[in-house]
Amino acid sequence: MSALLLGAAPVASAPGVADPGRRPRDAEAALGAVLDRAVSEGSPGALAQVSRAGRTTTVTRGFADTGTRRRPRADMRFRIGSTTKTFVATVVLQLVAEGRLRLDDTVERWLPGLVTGNGNDGRAITVRMLLNHTSGLFNYTKDDRVPEGLERDPLTTFTPRRLVGYALSHPPVFRPGTSWEYSNTNYVLLAMIIKRVTGRAYSTEITTRVLRPLGLRATYFPGTSPDVRVPFIHAYSKDGLSRFNPSWAWAAGEMVSTVGDLNRFDSALLSGRLLPAPLMREMLTPVPKSDVFHGPGPYRYGLGVMMVTLPCGVTVYGHGGTIFGSLTWMAGTRDGRHTLSFDLNGDKVNQGELTTAANIAEFCPATPVPSQPSAPRGTGLPQVPGSEGHRAPG
Repeated sequence: MSALLLGAAPVASAPGVADPGRRPRDAEAALGAVLDRAVSEGSPGALAQVSRAGRTTTVTRGFADTGTRRRPRADMRFRIGSTTKTFVATVVLQLVAEGRLRLDDTVERWLPGLVTGNGNDGRAITVRMLLNHTSGLFNYTKDDRVPEGLERDPLTTFTPRRLVGYALSHPPVFRPGTSWEYSNTNYVLLAMIIKRVTGRAYSTEITTRVLRPLGLRATYFPGTSPDVRVPFIHAYSKDGLSRFNPSWAWAAGEMVSTVGDLNRFDSALLSGRLLPAPLMREMLTPVPKSDVFHGPGPYRYGLGVMMVTLPCGVTVYGHGGTIFGSLTWMAGTRDGRHTLSFDLNGDKVNQGELTTAANIAEFCPATPVPSQPSAPRGTGLPQVPGSEGHRAPG
């Protein structure tokens, strides 16, 4: 189905590093062509924003609302799905930096007696494994009770313990630390650990530590509310579900934001304003076996961050998200000076292909954008339960 120490010096442009001060005249057109493609493939609208060395460009196509024929605008909110995970991971790593938590702490230490049964063992799973999806825990959004519950009543409330219970009713996918598979269960547990360590809800910690300091005023946690605050981009899901209680996604993908807020967050994170350098290195170290989109890329996974090295040699870091009619991507160069965020308000398109095409168009302006990249087998992003692009929901 389908979430930040201040100031690293900017990195000079070099081979393999995008130059944020230089933008060929046709680069914006190339990104626009990718959005045109998204609309032609079935997304009612598309909205992207680029920030390069402090200069902002917004590109839109199609409609934010097909009924009113409203066009997308940069100030419009949308559900960001699993991009929520990067916010969660940032707070976890801030707690590590403060000495209140360790990456090698076990789940059992902080949530005693919770992860057990059917071969699951919280004593063998660490905080690091939750962050980088090497825990082996079953992905709760693959359990039929989630989509069936939403189908019966889209406004039903799922508690975190209920979601974890769904996961623990299944045996582990693999022994902890021996492989990689995207699982939303990991981030529900991380949010529960944040609460245990701080005594406050994960949403409160993210708001206090990240949203307010960075001035991300349009970003928020809907909780159990089925509505997105205005102004918003209407989401068109192939499942026909646009109004729902997002508690089923919780810390794995409930947040709402805008393209501008996502760019500001990713820039602050990558430039070192939110985490000390040693923990940034940890965050951006990929799991070798990880491959989020199972096709173009490959898109590797670190601690709550995806990364891909593009054909021109530039590596970008961020996260994607998918949740009932909203496909989101946030990415930036390592110095945080060049960022891209977009939202597509329909989930009938191939997210992996379009994400790769947008990345190449923006960060590799001299590289031709593939018109038909090899089709991925699906994504590991948190997507809606039962939706095609999401074999491992997010």
